[in-house]
Amino acid sequence: MKTSMIILTHNQFHHTVLCLESIRKWTSEPYEIIVVDNGSTDGLTVMYLKLQPDVILICNDHNAGFAAGCNQGLEVATGEHILFLNNDTVVTPNWLTHLLAALHASPDIGMVGPLTNYSSGHQIIPVPYTDLLDLNAFAHEHGTRNQGKTTEVRRLIGFCLLAKRAVLEEVGGFDEIYDIGNFEDDDLCLRVARAGYRLVIANASFIHHVGHATMKELQQDTPQNNVQYLMGINRNKAKEKWGEDIFDLIYKEDAKLTCCVLADTESALIKALDSIKDIADEIIVVDISGACEAISQSYAASYVKEKPRKSRMKQWERAVQQAAGPYILLLEAGEYVSEQARRKIRALKRSISPDGAVATMKFEQREEVPATKQVRLFHRSFPLSYLDKPKSYKQEVLDTDIVIHYEFDSRKENAIH
Repeated sequence: MKTSMIILTHNQFHHTVLCLESIRKWTSEPYEIIVVDNGSTDGLTVMYLKLQPDVILICNDHNAGFAAGCNQGLEVATGEHILFLNNDTVVTPNWLTHLLAALHASPDIGMVGPLTNYSSGHQIIPVPYTDLLDLNAFAHEHGTRNQGKTTEVRRLIGFCLLAKRAVLEEVGGFDEIYDIGNFEDDDLCLRVARAGYRLVIANASFIHHVGHATMKELQQDTPQNNVQYLMGINRNKAKEKWGEDIFDLIYKEDAKLTCCVLADTESALIKALDSIKDIADEIIVVDISGACEAISQSYAASYVKEKPRKSRMKQWERAVQQAAGPYILLLEAGEYVSEQARRKIRALKRSISPDGAVATMKFEQREEVPATKQVRLFHRSFPLSYLDKPKSYKQEVLDTDIVIHYEFDSRKENAIH
């Protein structure tokens, strides 16, 4: 699978040469390099780029800004992975290998970034080197020590940002309202998170970053291009777009979710628990077979033993009474949550109101039960008597397209369906 590397340039010839040379030296995976030049005037940058046989070059006659330039590169990219990379970076051994491993560690990871010597947010770490001659030795030792480690975050910085192409096709590229730059990467992170994807740092990947090299040159030419000034202007633009301060939205705490699962066979319970363990803050198993206690304990789930002859409503009531979180998700025996549904539930946790909203979900067609739509995710204040008649409930009901799947198990002795 190919990675399309999109790099923007505006003068800074020396940085661009170092960046491209490091990519060629330390990248073993298939890739293409797309450079969008935003109106360089130094007489060297464009001439050099035109002589590079492995560079797809787009030349603008003016500085179109970071977001617009990246989107131009995205339009011609052919890779399954999209990498936005600043030209004032120097990559190191196995940098992309570690990023790709983190990106594909889970289907619900949408974007990843490396650690660096210069960044805002969570990606900066202290470094011992003071000369680029010592960079690779440090990066190798750092990568070995952090092999396979990742850190989930809410915000990744655009100096080096790797995304699945399918994710960008779903949520869109950078928003061009941010002009020259700043906050377009925050805006993208928020949209990706609200689509239910996770953002992670690949801790083993380290990239040297000079930081604001182009911005510092631009502000010498035009005082309005001062970094702090642009950040203030664009933060206000983000607030106008989103209705709230963008950092408040990015770091807003997810709604806590308790998943209550009815269990009648070990195999069905394992499938259900595997499907919810990444979205549940708490799991409660109501065992109507008496044989699932050990499985429940292995998933750190609270365990309730219940008589199989009790009604489904009574069994769920026992589970809801045990729940500590404000929101509840109910699964019957044999039901499980697909990868796509997990992502949608995660998105719901990030956007649902804190004052008692409930959500309907669709169910797969079963032989004995016609396809239906029921409330299965709700605030703990929601009366269970409304589960099968949500339209009668007077408060907000979210009509979602989340599908709960069902797998028939012929070994069931106490089948519910």
